[in-house]
Amino acid sequence: MAAVPDTLIYVYGFIPTKEYSEKQSEEMNGMDENYMVDYHTFDDITVVTSRVRPEEFSEEALQKNVEDMKWLQKKAFHHHQLTNKLHEMYTVIPLKFGTIYNSEESLASVVTGYGQNIREVFGDLAGNEEWSIKIYTDKEMFSKAAGKNSPEITEKQKEIAELPRGKQFFEKKKLDKLIQEVSERELTSYCETVHEEVKMLARNNEVKKNWEKKLTEREDDMCWNAAYLIPEKNVQQVIDLVKEKQKASEDFTFEITGPWPPFHFSNFAKKEKA
Repeated sequence: MAAVPDTLIYVYGFIPTKEYSEKQSEEMNGMDENYMVDYHTFDDITVVTSRVRPEEFSEEALQKNVEDMKWLQKKAFHHHQLTNKLHEMYTVIPLKFGTIYNSEESLASVVTGYGQNIREVFGDLAGNEEWSIKIYTDKEMFSKAAGKNSPEITEKQKEIAELPRGKQFFEKKKLDKLIQEVSERELTSYCETVHEEVKMLARNNEVKKNWEKKLTEREDDMCWNAAYLIPEKNVQQVIDLVKEKQKASEDFTFEITGPWPPFHFSNFAKKEKA
């Protein structure tokens, strides 16, 4: 049975060695307060790490600890803050929270094996920024408006009004379902139209799942959630586009935030290895 190492290696992300050699950051506390952030250089790729204890970050311990919300919030916040600092200084490929290696040898093996992929992602990210766009609306109010403004719904209402009273009940149930379908269709169409306009100014994008109200802590509903990798020269144009959309619409609330560490566009393992 392999011996358990005294410490494990927690990985925050990769940065280009050239950028790191030109501008080294100040000393920063690591994930474990007893250790500082380290930089391991493998030719043109530098890995940002810190030492952690197996008691907290072995596979078994980590699975248990992530169920402790107080522990998770503290550690995830540190990860988020540090990747933000790296993002402010370098082209960074941020890794997800809880990326652990047992030794420098195992870390070196990954960097060597995926080196070309990592370099390609550096190239993809250089000169680009990740921004998030979320769109909200009151779905109930939107559905009512769709029911009033849709010719399809209006025609159906006229047909129901001419039916015997006994049949109207069941047809009105069907009508409620139709109104919901029309509403969802119009909602999706509007959001996708905005999305297509932003895509024209972005290098890449990822549409994400909408958050529930218990996560957003808002009264209205999230109806669009996407991340965009935007060339720096286009960022202001995208911000202005979102402002124009907001100004033109009373039904929707827009939220654009960034720039963020490019978590959504940093999956070097997905690229085909050369």
